[in-house]
Parts: sequence; C-alpha cells; structure tokens
Amino acid sequence: MARPLPTRSPVGYRRDGRPIFPIVGASSEDETNEHLDDADDGGSQEQQVTVTQDRLGKMLTREKAQGERAAIKRL
Repeated sequence: MARPLPTRSPVGYRRDGRPIFPIVGASSEDETNEHLDDADDGGSQEQQVTVTQDRLGKMLTREKAQGERAAIKRL
C-alpha cells in the first residue's frame, strides 16, 4: 500500500521565523513502516498539540533537571 506524501506545509517555526518542514521520501518497502499501516486502518488520528518555542524550552529544561536530580539520587 502506497501512502501519499504529506503536504508541504510547515510543521512549526524556528525562533527566527524560518519554517520547519517535514522530512519526506522514505521507501515504501521499508519494513519499519508496517506498524504505521495498522494505525491508519483504525481511522483515528493523533491529536496535534501546538506549543510555543518558549514553552517547549521550559518543558525540556524541566525534564533535564528532573533527570539530573534522579541521577544524583542514585549516587
């Protein structure tokens, strides 16, 4: 089964305003794509969440700090 390529629309924007486009061009014969066909058959789509660059930076910083605290706790 050949899936159509996604639209060439930006998936987000960098801080300086440049668009971020999806990477396309995977082989349809690639075995790792088989699990994607099962998700398409259900008819359900994942909900897309929009996060600002500033908010994403804060979330990643918090995750990093939690990881550091967990590593220190193990010592």
